[in-house]
Parts: sequence; C-alpha cells; structure tokens
Amino acid sequence: MRNRILQSKWTRRSLLTLATLPFILACVAHWAGSRVQKSMAGEPRPALAFETYLVDRGMLKETERVAGARFRFKNLSDQTVTVTELIPSCGCLQPQLEKRVYKPHETGEFILKMETAGESPGQKEFFVDFKYSDPVERTARLTFKVELPVRRLVVKPKALVIYQFTPGRTIHPVTVSDYRGGKNFEITSVKSTSKYAKVKLGDLEDKQGLRQQKLDVIVEDLVPPGKHDGLIVIKTNDPDFPELYVPLIIQGPDQKTVLKPDSKSPQAN
Repeated sequence: MRNRILQSKWTRRSLLTLATLPFILACVAHWAGSRVQKSMAGEPRPALAFETYLVDRGMLKETERVAGARFRFKNLSDQTVTVTELIPSCGCLQPQLEKRVYKPHETGEFILKMETAGESPGQKEFFVDFKYSDPVERTARLTFKVELPVRRLVVKPKALVIYQFTPGRTIHPVTVSDYRGGKNFEITSVKSTSKYAKVKLGDLEDKQGLRQQKLDVIVEDLVPPGKHDGLIVIKTNDPDFPELYVPLIIQGPDQKTVLKPDSKSPQAN
C-alpha cells in the first residue's frame, strides 16, 4: 500500500516541488537585491565639504564686543559650484562671503560675526543655512555655539526691523544700558548707513548706577518697495566698546500695492 502511494503521480509532483522550492526562493532574493543596489549607485554626492560644521567658542570675555567664526570649505567635484544664499537663524549674525562661484577643487571660506552687546547672557546656539548649486540645489547647515557672560552693557533691540508700508513719519526707539556703575560712559555719535533712516540721541537717564541712553531711529516717509538693509552705528567714549552696531532692516510696501490705482482719485476727462 505504501509503495502505491509513493508511486502515485500526485505525490511525485509534490515531492519535486518541495525539493526545488529553496532554490527558486534563493534566485528570487538574489534578483531583487541586485535591482535595489543598482538604483542607489547613481546618486551624486554634495560637491562642497567643510572642514567643520560646528564652531564652539565657549565662554567669551565680557569685553569681547564681536564673536566670530570661520568656516572653510572645498569643492571636491568636477562641477562649478554657485552659492545662492546664506540664511542666518538670527538677525544678529552677519555672514560675509566674498565670492559666490567656485571652480572644481577650489577652496573658499566665509566669516560669521555676531554683535554681543544686544544678546542676553547664557549659552547660545545659532546656525547658517549655506545654500548652493552643484548644479543640484543643496543646503549645508553650519552651527555656531557661544556662551555669553553676564553683560553690563546692553543694546536693545539687538536688531531693528521697520515695516514702512504707508506714508508718514515713524519713530523707533533703541536703548543702550550700562550696568557697570561708576563708569562715565557716553555716546559720542550715532548714524545710520541707510539713506531711508536717520538717528538722533534721546534722553540720558542715570539712576542708582544704571545709565541709559535712548536713541530715536526715524523714517521720514514712504520708502521704495522691497527690503532695505542698513546699520545703526553707535560710537562711545569707552575703550572696551568703542563702537556698537544694530542691524537695520526697513521693509517697504509690495510692488503691486504701489502700482495699484487709487479708486478715490479723480479721473481725467
């Protein structure tokens, strides 16, 4: 009886299938794995390589007015690289890049500066998004860490943004506070590098060892459309802080708003 079962047609086919099944599965796995590896092999690497992606300055001295970092990089590819934009995480950061186009295997660097007088004490972490094309659009994030001591000379705000969308005179305050006590700190001059704003010295208050000098940043009228960058430059009689800076951004109206006809204006006959 047993011999009849083993010799049946159905049983022979079943045994043959079971015997060849491992070989079939191995072939399928090998074929599928080869296809995945082939699709990933052609992805190009980013052209730029940086010496470091993080600069940590640690604790600064109280008299250190500007904290800086330097980021060096190299174009490792055979393609020309074009830097399109540097986007800082804070208006207090001032990234400086002299050139925008880098040939194959060319090196470059950019400098990052930060005015410390407008920042509160403690550990700080900032970053800059370094955008470039190689010709694929890419972004490298570069981080800058610093620890600021308890400041005894503070400028507020650390950056001034003015939205001047309508005609008319607007005034925006800036305050320089000296907590050191006993120092005869004075502001000797102020100026704006923007032609759309001017700066005037305001009231000086001296109470219980705290000297506060107020400034008025004045925009007289409607500015042209778009964003206009500038700087408030404050010069003092203090050898530790001879100059203080406040980044200035004046945002004008949208171009479409300026060109929009006034429905209330009289029509010509």
